[in-house]
Amino acid sequence: MTEKKSNNEPRSASEWYDLGCVYRKNGEFGEAVNAFRAAIEEAGAQMQLVDDADLLERLVSVREKAEASVGLILRITSFVNKDLMNP
Repeated sequence: MTEKKSNNEPRSASEWYDLGCVYRKNGEFGEAVNAFRAAIEEAGAQMQLVDDADLLERLVSVREKAEASVGLILRITSFVNKDLMNP
């Protein structure tokens, strides 16, 4: 699952989220953000088609976790230690 191949590409929001977690764990933050954003997009698309309340709740959860993960990665990668910049 760590390598995306055209015939092996994740299809569900959960699979995209899991792939993002693998990338994040490996320190591949750019790829992780891309996978999390794909999870957000896929969850949004699936939410419009779902009538089952349990499935809808899981999709909302995946989307919220993916959004939080993107925010966390962006905070990590844009961190600046201001104390080190002031001599």
